[in-house]
Amino acid sequence: FGQLRSVVTGANTQPAAAHYLRRPGESEYRPLALDVLRIERGGIAEIASFVFPALFPAFGLPPAL
Repeated sequence: FGQLRSVVTGANTQPAAAHYLRRPGESEYRPLALDVLRIERGGIAEIASFVFPALFPAFGLPPAL
């Protein structure tokens, strides 16, 4: 599958994590998915995952790591 790296970000005033994947044989980590967390009473109540790498530029995220 490869190696993952994550970047802390935000979406709609909620915390989020952008995940990048470096596949075997590649040198760059490329956008994979964005997870938006809904926090309730100090804990994670829900994680909404968006597996749409095309969304990354809308959040000011780099195209590769």
